[in-house]
Amino acid sequence: MNSIAKILFMCLFYQAAALIPPKFQWKTLDFAWPGSERQSAMSNGTYIAENNMPTGIARWKDKLFITIPRWKKGIPSSLNFVYLNDSQNAPLHPYPNWEEGCLTSNGAAASNRTVVSTFRVHVDRCNRLWVVDNGVTEMSKDVRQITQPSILVFDLKTDALLKKYVFKDDVLRDSSVLTSIAVEIVGKECAKGNAFAYITDMGSNAILVYSMKDDDAWRVENHYFHFDPHAGVYKVGGIDFYWSDGVSSGTLSQPKKDGYCDLYLHPTSSTKQFRMSTKLLRDKDAPKEDIFNGVEIIGDRGPKSQATACDIDPATNVLFYTQVCKNGLGCWNIDKQFNEENTPLILSDCTLMEFPNDVKADREGNLWILSDRQSRFLYEAMDFDQVNFRVLTSPTSTLIQGTACEKKSIFSRLSGSVGKELKSILIRAIKGKILPLVYQ
Repeated sequence: MNSIAKILFMCLFYQAAALIPPKFQWKTLDFAWPGSERQSAMSNGTYIAENNMPTGIARWKDKLFITIPRWKKGIPSSLNFVYLNDSQNAPLHPYPNWEEGCLTSNGAAASNRTVVSTFRVHVDRCNRLWVVDNGVTEMSKDVRQITQPSILVFDLKTDALLKKYVFKDDVLRDSSVLTSIAVEIVGKECAKGNAFAYITDMGSNAILVYSMKDDDAWRVENHYFHFDPHAGVYKVGGIDFYWSDGVSSGTLSQPKKDGYCDLYLHPTSSTKQFRMSTKLLRDKDAPKEDIFNGVEIIGDRGPKSQATACDIDPATNVLFYTQVCKNGLGCWNIDKQFNEENTPLILSDCTLMEFPNDVKADREGNLWILSDRQSRFLYEAMDFDQVNFRVLTSPTSTLIQGTACEKKSIFSRLSGSVGKELKSILIRAIKGKILPLVYQ
């Protein structure tokens, strides 16, 4: 093995080792059942282990939230959590509790706090959990609408339901599938409730905007929210399939000088990355022409780079995104130009990361990745003697170290004879200003 190959191997091993072993992994998902209810649930069909597949994660303090959409029968609870200090195959706890996290015996919502079916959730800096609920069961076959699609906002310190907004029919379509939610808090005071939620409607190609302060929602459409016919073919886990999924994930930058954020978004069946200012999204009466011209194409990730989810780490200003067909993770430092050189594949593992479905950056500088073998779950029988679902985690700074996504210091960017001379000048200048102060 030559020296270059050795270096490459060491780099790849170092990056993979940062995520191995998985924080959590399961062959099938099970729950922290009270008493003898597990056996009863298996007998009456309200729990069918093989039908439970996770799609979303979010971390808050000692809890990791895990969502299970009701694709099929036998899902006890859609919104759940595990404790971070629990075992690697930890059982799931329904949220907010067993009584309200599950449906009733006749298939109805147990209370106003019951989440029927959610894909992904968001934890904001105000210690609130934002959930977008599709309100349906058995999505893969005979869809049943249990409750109207809605947004639920929980206070994570008390588990109290702070707000529930039921979407009106005029912002939805018959094909609506609400997948992800990103939240922009306006100002520094959480108590004022001035926040906007941006929900991707993957099924009908739109962004739904919700104003917490006004308790109102509206629909935003753009042709870039639709799928790209050239990016509809997938091959994951040896399975070929075709998807025409529209905009499915969005994440927000830090506020800009004008006080607004940029929403970075993409359709699942696309290789392009888009950006839109929340100044337009927040304006319910924005002219259609402004909306039409308000979405910017910032670049193309390249062939076979479809992504189900993305998130920006505020500590590094790096956007991380899943790479479904590559069983991996990509990144882009949003302060740099979006091109092939600046959007590397930083992780790839056909076993640990088969079908990476969600990625989240927490507020302590850690990245969380969920892989779930979704293509096998939907189109082919899964082998439940193997590990199928994994949660991987690592500090974001470790993942991007040595990659194009790392923000290097001014000294590390300087190289060559000119760089050395500039470094020397800078050091002398700094010493010249600091040392006289020492002797004063």
